[in-house]
Formats: sequence, C-alpha cells, structure tokens
Amino acid sequence: MRRAIINLGTERNRGTHAGLILQRYLADQSNPERRALLGAARQAASSESLRTLYAHAFARWAQSFSKDNTHRSERLAVAGRLVVGLGSESVLETGLRLHHTYGVPIIPGSALKGLASHYCHEVWGQRHNENASQANTSFRRGEKYHSLLFGTTEDGGVITFHDAWLVPESLSGSLCLDVMTPHHPKWQTNEAPPTDFDSPNPVSFLSVTGTFEVRLSWSGPAATPRDRAEAWTELAMQLLREALAEWGVGGKTSSGYGRLVDAESLDNGGQPVEAAAPPKAGELVDARLLEQRTKSGGWRAMHETSGLSGPIQNSAEVPADKKAGDQLKLVVAFANAREIAFRYPAPPDQARAQRAPKKGRAGRAKGNPKK
Repeated sequence: MRRAIINLGTERNRGTHAGLILQRYLADQSNPERRALLGAARQAASSESLRTLYAHAFARWAQSFSKDNTHRSERLAVAGRLVVGLGSESVLETGLRLHHTYGVPIIPGSALKGLASHYCHEVWGQRHNENASQANTSFRRGEKYHSLLFGTTEDGGVITFHDAWLVPESLSGSLCLDVMTPHHPKWQTNEAPPTDFDSPNPVSFLSVTGTFEVRLSWSGPAATPRDRAEAWTELAMQLLREALAEWGVGGKTSSGYGRLVDAESLDNGGQPVEAAAPPKAGELVDARLLEQRTKSGGWRAMHETSGLSGPIQNSAEVPADKKAGDQLKLVVAFANAREIAFRYPAPPDQARAQRAPKKGRAGRAKGNPKK
C-alpha cells in the first residue's frame, strides 16, 4: 500500500485539477516533496486543457446573470498576492480555497459579504466616532441601512454576494509559490517563551494573483422599483470596492495580502502604479461626492486623478439636489501627498465681491494713495 501511494506522486505532473493534486497526491511530509507537490498544482492550473474548459464554464456562469438586470459586476485585480482559506483543513500546513469542480482560485461570496459588513459597520458607520451624524450611524450593525444590506438573524438582506471567479485570461500563472518563516513556533503553541536562539522554520504555501470578476445582485422584494433596487446594488458594490482596496480579503491582510483594486491602477507586475501628483491649492478640479460624511455631517469628495479624498469646507453651499456619486467642479483648498480639502465655487457675483477692494473711512479704497 505504501508503494502505491508513492507511485501516485509520479503521476501528478499530468494532472489538471490543482485542488485534487493538493488533497490526494502528497507522498510524504519532507520539504522537497511538499515543494514538488505545490509545483505540480501550479502546473495543473496553467494547463491548456483546463484553460479551454474553464473559459466555457466562466462564460456560462456570466450568462446566468443576463436575465437579472438588477446586478452589478466589477473586474478587480489582485495588488500583489491573495490567499483565501489559508487555515482550512489540508494535508499540508496551509490551505487554499479553490473551485471544487475546476480547481481554480475563487473568492467565496460569504467572505466578501463578511468583509463588506464589517467595513460598513466600522468605517461607513464611524463606530468609534461618538459625534457621528445619523447618516453615518445608520450604517452600523443593527441599524436600518446595515440590516437592509446584510440582513439580520431573520433574513439575509437584499443584496446577494456571489462567489468571485478568476477571469480565464488570468488562469495561467495564477498560483504563485510563497513562503512564510515563523521564528518562534514553540511560543505560538505555548510550549516555551521566544528566545534569540530560535531558528526560522520556512513553510511553503500557494498564494494567488490575477483578476477576479466580482458580482452582486438584488435579492430584495420583487415589487421594489427598479431604480431603487439598482441604487442599493450600486451602493453595495461601492462599499465592497472600498473594503477590498482598503482592508483586503482572506489571510495575511496585515502583511498587505488580499487587496483588490482596479486593474488600471497596477503595473505589469501587479504592483500599484505611482500615484499622480496632488492638485495645487486654488485649482478647479473634477471631484465625486462620497457617501461617507465628515464628523459634522458635511460632504466629502474624491479627486479621481490623484485618488485623494477629503472634506468640502463650505458644505452648506453645495446645492441641495446633489447626492453621493455626483460629479462636480470643486476648488482645492489645500492638498499634499496624503490629504486634500475642497471648497464649493462661489457664485460669480459673490466671487467679484470678495475680490473688490475694501473701502476706508473716507470712502477711499484701502491701499490707494491720497489725492
């Protein structure tokens, strides 16, 4: 029986299902054997036969949403590496979430929903801000907006978070060989305190790179007007985009793993492109109003070119018909590499009045010479 298990290892390089290889084709626990197993899984994910099959499966999955007009999709690229399911049960010390049928990387919808729910509560709900406006507190867990989007113990909310599939073009090279080096394994298992004499213990594992298609759909009451259903679905997608870019999904997010961003913001190596220079004070720029408000309830806006967001200092002058997501012209109050603030442009008559010289006591303009 032992010989039969070892012989399986010689056949794995012809496999096309990375998940099956990782679960069934480990011959022994030696480090060279483990690295060979990971290499075979990477090779399987890049096989030509799998790419052809998976392309058809992906197209069929995407077409399943065509009858449902109330859904949103985004293609987001991994900025660096991503690893979901690192702590799941495995014959190795590390796991990886792969599609059960095709053995390709996948991000479970439950992970996306959990991330968005927590981000909504902490960031949009401004949980740590005692002076947060009602518009923000409504996004806290248990409040009306959060309960509507994510549900309660009685229901699952009006938005369905579907599994994110890797796009077929990213399949080749999507599995990457990675390594972590725990220095104090006995301390982590409460066996002994850490010392300077502990040696690192390299542990090889697989991480993921590439572009995923993220999809959300409306699952609320069918009688809901389409425009309202589309607005809530778009809001949920905006929330998820921010959470994926700022917090990341999966394991090792504190080390920078799991961030998903627009593919255009990454270079060919999957690293963030150097940010554009911030605009100058006094410059009139295009900006987008954000859902998240300031502590006092004022508007915040984002300068798309630089990616900077900040408050509109004279928010009371923003027209009442404006809403989150609207594009408008704003004047830059100040800006640096990390911060920005805006002002809503003053009406022409008011701007001329502000530029007019002030009168002195005798009716003369200040600064004018005496006659």
